Formats: sequence, structure tokens, C-alpha cells
Amino acid sequence: MKITFKNISIPLFAVLAIAACEDPGVPEIIPFYRPVSASGEGASQGDRGNLQISEINYGGSVNDEGVYDPDDIFIELWNKHPHELNVSGWRITVDGDFNASYRFPNVDRAIPINGYFVIAAKSDGAFADIADAFIPDLRLGKKKVRVEIRDIDKVLIEDGGSTTTRTFAGGYDGVTVRSMERVSLVFGNRGSNGVNWHAYSEDVAEPTVAEGYRKFTLASPGVANTKDYSGNASSGNFE
Repeated sequence: MKITFKNISIPLFAVLAIAACEDPGVPEIIPFYRPVSASGEGASQGDRGNLQISEINYGGSVNDEGVYDPDDIFIELWNKHPHELNVSGWRITVDGDFNASYRFPNVDRAIPINGYFVIAAKSDGAFADIADAFIPDLRLGKKKVRVEIRDIDKVLIEDGGSTTTRTFAGGYDGVTVRSMERVSLVFGNRGSNGVNWHAYSEDVAEPTVAEGYRKFTLASPGVANTKDYSGNASSGNFE
């Protein structure tokens, strides 16, 4: 026996087999994503590469009187995810000259889409005014540094720097400190590749650096990075 639909004949056993495979009691399977709550609280998940380590200041800070503080450091994250992200409870692993693992403290706001999030070590240093969270015992290497970010489910989201190659850019030259900034690329912007980083390229710090530090501490926490003049990498396109 056959059943005909608009001049197309289908054997009855085939129709019954298709019907048997359909179970209206089984819900549609969709990718699981833990979103941020309406209040901005509660840890969320990320996707690999959508939260970028966009700036690392491992060099410390120098105030306008020339006093150097090697422990006044920060890490900047840039949310390229199509959702807001709350990084409460996420993990930072640091390798290189200094090896340690840290938990993000609980924060009551999400990182907006295309927004920045700054984690600083000191609440009274050059980056205290712009920092979104503080990890007082945060340390970064000076000669070799690698930073790895994992989300609340321990999924690797991003890494920057290297444990085998000397720090890619920036640092303290005895007078000034310059942060290490990520190059903006369409393709191949791996954080473990040295050509994808450059030193802060202006002669005056962004106003997000606290007053009293802007003369010798050159960085851009919480705002877009400075231009890359190294010529090592280009933006690329789809042509």
C-alpha cells in the first residue's frame, strides 16, 4: 500500500517509520548558556575567544615623583561576546616567572557587550579609580608572563603571553612603565603570538590612570588600546 502526496508516492511502512521517530514529548535541544541575571549578578559562561585579554600591565607603576611600585599591576579584559558576561568565580592562571591561580571575586555587574573589565592588584595605586575588581595577591612575571582565563565551568576562554618567550612588549625601562596591549586583528589574533602585542604607544597616559601617575605610567586601562606602529601585523579582511 502507498500513500500519495501531490503525485509523490511513499510506501506506507516508510510513513509509519517517520511517524514513529517523532516524539512530541521530547523538547527541542538547544545549546545551554547560563546568562547573567537581570540585576547583573550571577556568574555566566563564555565562549572561546569572545572574552579577550586586551591589555596586561606587568611592569608596575611609577608616580610623578619617580617612585616605582613593581606590584601595581592590572589585567584588562574585553567582552566580544554577543551577551553580557559576569566573571564572578572565573579563574585566572598565571605562569612564567611567577606561577599562581586566582579566583575572580564576586561582582555585582556584568561586562557589557564590547565593554572592558579591569582587574587590579592594588586598591590605592595607579589603576584603583578604573578597576572593576581587585585581587590583592595578584602577581605577574617581569621577564616571562602568561595569563589564562577559564569560565565558571572551567572551560578555557583565552590566554595571552608565553612561558617560553620573553615578555612580548612593554615593561619598566628604569624611567617609565608601558603596558602590553593587544593588536586589533580580524584573523589570527592569538594571544600566545608575540606579533599580536605592542607596547602602549603614546607619550601621555590615558586619563583612566590615576592622577599623580600619568607622567611615567603609560597605559590605557578600561578604554581602547593605542595604535600599533610596529608593522608586525595587519588587520586583514575577507577579500
